[in-house]
Amino acid sequence: MVPFIRAGWAAVCLLALLVCLGVALPGGVAPGSGFFAGTGSVALLVPLAVAGMVACGRYDLAACAGAALAITGGPVPSCIGAGWVLWVCDNSPHAPPQRVQHAPDRVALLLLAAGTAWAGRMDFLLPGLCWIATRGLLGLSFSPRVAARAIRPFHMMDMAALIAGMALWLHLPAGGMVADTRWGGVLIVAGCLLYGTASWRALCAGDGRRVLAGLLGGTGALVIVIAGLTRLAQADDLPAMTACASRTFMLVAGMMLTWAFMARVVTVMEREAGPLVLLRLGGLGVLMPRLSLLCAIGLLAESGLPPLIGFSVVWMLLRLLAAMPHGGGLAGTIPLLLALLALGVGWAVRMLALVRMVAVMLCGRPRTPRCAGASDPRGRALWPVVLAVLPVIVVSIWPEYWLGLMEGAGHPAHGSGWPVLAEVGLLSPDGAAILHPGRLCLLVAAGGGCVAVLRRLAVPRPARQVAGWQQGAPAVPPWMVFGDPLTQAGPGNPARIVLDMMTGLTRRRAYMYDYARLRRHIRQMVCEGTRRLSGPWRESAVYGPVMMVALCMGGLIFIAWHG
Repeated sequence: MVPFIRAGWAAVCLLALLVCLGVALPGGVAPGSGFFAGTGSVALLVPLAVAGMVACGRYDLAACAGAALAITGGPVPSCIGAGWVLWVCDNSPHAPPQRVQHAPDRVALLLLAAGTAWAGRMDFLLPGLCWIATRGLLGLSFSPRVAARAIRPFHMMDMAALIAGMALWLHLPAGGMVADTRWGGVLIVAGCLLYGTASWRALCAGDGRRVLAGLLGGTGALVIVIAGLTRLAQADDLPAMTACASRTFMLVAGMMLTWAFMARVVTVMEREAGPLVLLRLGGLGVLMPRLSLLCAIGLLAESGLPPLIGFSVVWMLLRLLAAMPHGGGLAGTIPLLLALLALGVGWAVRMLALVRMVAVMLCGRPRTPRCAGASDPRGRALWPVVLAVLPVIVVSIWPEYWLGLMEGAGHPAHGSGWPVLAEVGLLSPDGAAILHPGRLCLLVAAGGGCVAVLRRLAVPRPARQVAGWQQGAPAVPPWMVFGDPLTQAGPGNPARIVLDMMTGLTRRRAYMYDYARLRRHIRQMVCEGTRRLSGPWRESAVYGPVMMVALCMGGLIFIAWHG
């Protein structure tokens, strides 16, 4: 059954590529007013089809199917598909024990479907409703907690959920000038804060999958920032800035290829080395060099270091923020500087989280016998991972061709020929700067080759390179990046080291106990108030969810009738 499903996703990917290239498919699009979306969002089917081809579990495949409905459907079907993806993520076996309640997300999806179906009635509320509706899909949270019971580990369904959230933002119609200006500023500020908290969760997470979950939440926060910049550009009638924001959005869609590749790499690595708990790993760069090299390429692409696609996204985003319209004087420049500062701090924390993951997992020596027995997959088991990394490298080196492919989906096809892709460079909104990632790749490759040759000539290579696990091994030298978790306190956790410098352990525990006690008290107050308010309803024969649906339907009827 799995080969047939993968063949179906391969066919979907091929059809999406043909539509993006401008090929007129026989029969066209099936008629149905409001049931199918336009061709502008078909480009998101390419990374989703790649995810569907490499997905293995039934929950991942179900989430990919719901995301496909969210991309291709109209206002109501897209919200239904997003709600299906949200339900799959909440009920999967990978969900944390303390499951997050997404009832506000579902209610917001219901209102968003009504608002987008009846355009002009509640356009000023659509950005806020879309933000709440995509909160769980994009992995957005202001909470810095990293406990295992609060964070869902990264799997392919999370990437499908992120694509579904991007599709909802892409289908969102433009509102009025005043509403877009206000919502644009709110979304930019919220996106910057969410980016910082997601990077912090990635830095403090205890295993590889939850580190990747935090990094994926940072990518979702970038979607919110780009949505805010798009709203500001549309409100101020800036076509160059709008086009640049749209291209940055498509670059984020290109990063989904990296996430699909990393999901496959993590699955194979977990099968060979056991659970990816950072306290138990180490030395994988020697034990499985091929898979570790592929993992390092994926992490570099996500980090934002040049010359891979993450750096292209950050460069375009910084140029967009610099070109954002603002008032004169210091009062008009301070919000822009604060946004740039928040993004810069979040980017630095994100890179530190990736450096920590590489230093603890790939470097050092094995810390458990299970990790010491790891090795590269043999035979054909490594070929799917190698094939998955090829699109990541191509999109990183030549992002202009990816942008040309994605932008081709927004234009109708004329004829049945194969048009030549226009070379779309990474231009800034003002046209004063241009980025060529291909040249950066050549520069990095030349510099790395020179360093490798000099190291080969200066340092003789040992005859045998062994990384074995030893009980009672000597202490790690102090020049190691984060030390050895078996010999040093604060295992590979720079965040804990910084907290130890700021305040003592006893005082920090007292603060945490006070915080937990305050949360418990607030929760008890809310539960008590809800019990008192819902007392009359409990005594009646009306079921609670039925009453909730009736109230929502009444509100929708009121909005549709009175505007």
